[in-house]
Amino acid sequence: MNFNSWHFVAFFVVVYTVYRLLAFRPFWQKVALLAASYYFYGQWSYTYLGLIGFSTVLDYSVARAMGAPNGAALRAWLTRRKLLLLSLLCNLGILATFKYGNFLIENFNAVSGSLSSALMISPLDALLPVGISFYTFQSLSYTLDVYRGDSKPRQSLLDYALYLSFFPQLVAGPIVRDNEFFSQLDGDRQVDRAMHQAGWVLIAFGYVKKVVFADNFAPIVDAVFKAPAGKGFSETLLALYAFALQIYCDFSGYTDIAIGVALLFGFRFPKNFNYPYAALDLQAFWRRWHMTLSRWLRDYLYISLGGNRLGVGRTYINLMLTMLLGGLWHGASWNFVIWGGLHGGYLALERAFLSRFWLWRSDATAARIGRWLLTFHFVCFTWIFFRSATFSDAITVINILLRPAFDFDYQLHLPTLMALVLCFSMHFIGARIDTKAWLARQARPIFYSVLVAACLLLIWFTPSTASPFIYFQF
Repeated sequence: MNFNSWHFVAFFVVVYTVYRLLAFRPFWQKVALLAASYYFYGQWSYTYLGLIGFSTVLDYSVARAMGAPNGAALRAWLTRRKLLLLSLLCNLGILATFKYGNFLIENFNAVSGSLSSALMISPLDALLPVGISFYTFQSLSYTLDVYRGDSKPRQSLLDYALYLSFFPQLVAGPIVRDNEFFSQLDGDRQVDRAMHQAGWVLIAFGYVKKVVFADNFAPIVDAVFKAPAGKGFSETLLALYAFALQIYCDFSGYTDIAIGVALLFGFRFPKNFNYPYAALDLQAFWRRWHMTLSRWLRDYLYISLGGNRLGVGRTYINLMLTMLLGGLWHGASWNFVIWGGLHGGYLALERAFLSRFWLWRSDATAARIGRWLLTFHFVCFTWIFFRSATFSDAITVINILLRPAFDFDYQLHLPTLMALVLCFSMHFIGARIDTKAWLARQARPIFYSVLVAACLLLIWFTPSTASPFIYFQF
């Protein structure tokens, strides 16, 4: 069930109405939300509900066992480590099987074939469960926090099941920590006027980002990246910039809707995007892009590897490993590994080398513009590998861009250029003025005018073909 479907609209109206009717029965509110979340996920595949159910029962039980009193300190520590290892092996094993199984088989067969071996493995006949990367990371964060002593085991299986499957953020985040969710689940979850308006403003902005911008950029991007050979320089460059905006509007649009819907149910989720293309360096970009994943990778991978505590050389290795695995998290393809590796290498380069130069040290306007230009175009360059279906397609796109030519067709390309300028301008204005927060605080006439304007934009600019959310595939 996609957010940009009438099915979801009807689903939301029913669930929200039932939730409000149960306002003074918190237990039954939880039951209703859990049932709605399982129904929501089951619209993709009821079969894969078993995977969420397995992860739920496993990590709930593991956390309870880790929190149970044990005898001697050493025996307790060993037991807790074994329990954590069980959670890691099971969760990552499921993720590896469904998401990376065929990728590993394909590479094994390629190596086997190159060695003239007759040993070949048949591909797995399994679809990728929607959102498996997100809810797996969310579940692992809980067991890791309990193991570290940062969180207490949840006593209610119902509460934990709802935490892992709450439908607004189930399939594409944001990745919510257990203490962020349970502290609100235990509260009264009353939605005041400020939360109500903030929620609807986020939902309106999210739909406009997704439908008006991302879905209209999609055909421009697809025309180049589905078959890049023979495309012109201007068309390819515009498609690359269009993809930078498409993926931002698509993913941040989803999370705006998710956070807005959660607000209407009384839950405040962490911010996931903060105008990343306004960043002046790559480290700042990752503090603004998919912020909950960046936080997860930092707290559970980078710091666990040693962070910057083991010397300069090890810091760079940890950065590279974190970004390589972050790239692989996005998909089972060498293109994603390259994308992550490029980001890891550039982050290390910023720390070791670039930060010494005037361009990085100065606060002068020219230096800030220079840093932004380098950072933005590096990010756009890496998007080539992220978007291209194959490595050879990515190389084809790069070769086209390395041979600049003035082949700009005003009739064909000018509307795209104008849309890009408009969208980037709105992005930078938003980075300076928190438009959504400001509108959420306004009097009701302005608030309702915003909702009406959003509806009109959706009516006027909705394309004939809707595109699925990009991050649903991860």
